Amino acid sequence: MRVDNRLVRDGLTEREVFFIECWASLSHKDSIDTDRVDYNNILNALNELKYLYNFKTKYKAVEKRARAAEELLGLLESDLVLNQAVFLNITQQIKKLLISSNILKDSGRSAIEKKYDLMESLFNELSEMLEKSYILESLSYLENLINDTKDPTNEDLEKICAISNGIMSMMLTLGMPLSECYLLYNRILLGKHFTTFNERYTSWKQKILSPIKDYTVTLTVENDKLHEMLLVDNTSIEFNNCIYTPFTQINGKKATTIQIKTRSISVLAARMKADTILMQSLDVIAYMIGNSMINVHNQFEVIDSDNNTTKIRSFINEINVNQDRLTLSEFPHFINSMRKLYANASETSVKKISSTFHFLRNGVSNHSKESRFTSFWSALESLTLGVSSQENIGHDEHVIYSVIPCMGMDYLVKQIVAIRGIIRYLDLKIYDNSRVLIDFNSINLADVYKILKEENIKNQILGALISYPYAKYMFNKLILICTNPRGLAKKIMSHSAKVTLHIHRLYMLRNAIVHNAESSADIDILTANLEHYLRGTINAMFYTAGTLPKVRSPEEAFVRYHFMYDSLIKELEPTYGLTKESDIRKTENEINNGRIIPSDKKVIAWLQLHA
Repeated sequence: MRVDNRLVRDGLTEREVFFIECWASLSHKDSIDTDRVDYNNILNALNELKYLYNFKTKYKAVEKRARAAEELLGLLESDLVLNQAVFLNITQQIKKLLISSNILKDSGRSAIEKKYDLMESLFNELSEMLEKSYILESLSYLENLINDTKDPTNEDLEKICAISNGIMSMMLTLGMPLSECYLLYNRILLGKHFTTFNERYTSWKQKILSPIKDYTVTLTVENDKLHEMLLVDNTSIEFNNCIYTPFTQINGKKATTIQIKTRSISVLAARMKADTILMQSLDVIAYMIGNSMINVHNQFEVIDSDNNTTKIRSFINEINVNQDRLTLSEFPHFINSMRKLYANASETSVKKISSTFHFLRNGVSNHSKESRFTSFWSALESLTLGVSSQENIGHDEHVIYSVIPCMGMDYLVKQIVAIRGIIRYLDLKIYDNSRVLIDFNSINLADVYKILKEENIKNQILGALISYPYAKYMFNKLILICTNPRGLAKKIMSHSAKVTLHIHRLYMLRNAIVHNAESSADIDILTANLEHYLRGTINAMFYTAGTLPKVRSPEEAFVRYHFMYDSLIKELEPTYGLTKESDIRKTENEINNGRIIPSDKKVIAWLQLHA
């Protein structure tokens, strides 16, 4: 939920502005994780299942495939583009085989296990079709929505958002870095160089539809010993698709150019792929270099298969995850809570907390992508281990038990912080029912939450956001769930379920790095997700410690937080935790008869802690 006053809106329809703002928000490095483009898509889901087939029945692979297949079934049913004629036949075949979530959980009946040769064949066929046609079909669908001359309904806007998210997510899977998706907004859609929407859209579309082709990326590194080793034979050497050529720079420094051939969808995607190949190559060569540092220059050159040369001075694929975290005004509360926790804690608990922050710091400062990821995971696992009283559960389940309540509640906190940030950024003048100007710079999140539900204030904000249709749409979605306790509970639980699946995915990457020295092309965005979960969990710990000053350990803090979360959700959704149909029907009747009234009092009490 972001706004940008630089956007040239003159002559654009509401649908056109909405699409541009949506693309900007999905791709911005500072967007909160729930507003950023989704990691998972239909192609990722297929690739994950095919990867899990490699493990047959080892490492709980059957259980992991069941989860992945459930997620795949959900995507097959929800992705609008898959209803296009080009995909319809094969997607219907796969859905008929998967049948339902209940069947997928039964390995004795699931087609994923019983017909894996057939399923793998279908997955391969669909994957090829997606790589060839998904973005093209998405653009056709998107153009019909944008070009419609009628006033857009919420359903229309929801579809534009879903299609845009699907296109960007697919581009990431195909190799385009998130920062390049944002550059398409900043350089094209923003309107600095193109006046009409058609000009902007046509240029953007050309970039989106760029074919996969050959690129040669040339990078420069500095290291005296590498330079001297290469001069032994006084010639270039080739290793792991990298051609090393030593040379002396104008300033006399010894350097080496490295040419790397890749197949990619764009210049920056080629650079990202070249970085991966280079690191694999340098890791081997560095064995002979010893401890001396290898300096990789930011500037690089890319030549495509048509001999077009692009020189770029610097490129960083950065994703920030702490923009929505603590404010300066909350520092006293943070340090006081941590002081109490350290004072009450045993020596073992103090070491555990300190270790968590140490690994977090390691992750933030480490330049190795894999080391960053494993540092964040180690911090999260260390902090949450031992919270659950269940025995014989995996490390990922320990993490999930503690993290899910934290991230469920964090969803609402982030959304309120985002809308407050927009009100501040646009300097909106919003008045209460007594016509007194509301100071959004000083009120806490609980007060923001309460006043947003007031009809008068809601209408003022919606009116003020008339020129920002994407922010208006997102604000309206937030209001709809905030004014409906059961709807809020449903959203929190839905978000929690999504995070649960993602933590299982993150744990698979952790194991691939630690046990098999593997990595992932998506490690940047997965690391951002992981760091966000870690920071959100730490925040929940210190807020709980601040509320309950006698808490003596992280384990106790999370046990109490889990209890608070269950109580809070139960108050919002009285059927929460019920498993028998008779109990659910009875509770529904009592709600309908007014004997049980869903409430958000505990939500307000929790938000009261946040400045």
